[in-house]
Amino acid sequence: MKLNLMKSLSASLFVLCASVPLLVNAAPALRMVVQEGTTSSGDSDYSTRKYQQLASVLSTYLKREVQVTGLSPSRQYDADPLRQADILIARPNAVAGMAIQTLGYSTVVGLDSGVRSQTVLIGPASLKKHLKSPEELKKLRFAMPPADSEVTREALRMLAGMGVNPEALTVYNVNLQATIPFALDNKMADVGVVRTDAAVFAKLTAAGHVVLADGEKTAPWVMLANKKMGDEQVDQLRMAVMSMMNNAEHKAVLQNIRVQNVVDVDPKLYVNAYRRYSLR
Repeated sequence: MKLNLMKSLSASLFVLCASVPLLVNAAPALRMVVQEGTTSSGDSDYSTRKYQQLASVLSTYLKREVQVTGLSPSRQYDADPLRQADILIARPNAVAGMAIQTLGYSTVVGLDSGVRSQTVLIGPASLKKHLKSPEELKKLRFAMPPADSEVTREALRMLAGMGVNPEALTVYNVNLQATIPFALDNKMADVGVVRTDAAVFAKLTAAGHVVLADGEKTAPWVMLANKKMGDEQVDQLRMAVMSMMNNAEHKAVLQNIRVQNVVDVDPKLYVNAYRRYSLR
């Protein structure tokens, strides 16, 4: 009888112990998607690889796997992949605004690059005089990101403010930002349109090009959380990112994706950008 009882208890303990890892691992992975807008590569796989280290560190802090997927710039306003994510990192303000306004996302932290971010028209200094005349502006050729990108929309708004109908302009839309310096250097375009916090901006200024006109300062790119995560998990995520800034090794992971600081941000900045540039 005692032997049978011991065997029964041992079997029960074995089942209990075996079930513990299943309970610990029961929570599904968090899905993080990244939309950089226009990138140097224009490749969704590029963003997936670029943010893999960040996902791994966040997994450690949250004690839950974080899986990352980069989105192609051509899918900036595609709500389907955004709707299914738990965490969204959005560089274009308008994309973040769309997620907040229409998909129920909330801000976690702003990701400050330490560089004043704004859309600029850049090219040879000799072209500055052309910006004073709408008729002279019409003669210039502009190399811009894809037509539906936030950068291009801001550039066209700037040019309209200079008295030029965007439909009267010669615009070459390029998928890869790295194409813009090539286009200027080889006289295929006269003016490039980029953001000042993009790697390609430094390349253009190093080649002797100057800012011909600049737009409004944009809000920092931002990490958002889907409302389905719940307040407790969102707070944990916010604390995890802030804690990374206090750990030299983990701070380097953020710096590798050009984040110098994490800051509080106002959701209205992103919603206003979405309303300004939305496709509606």
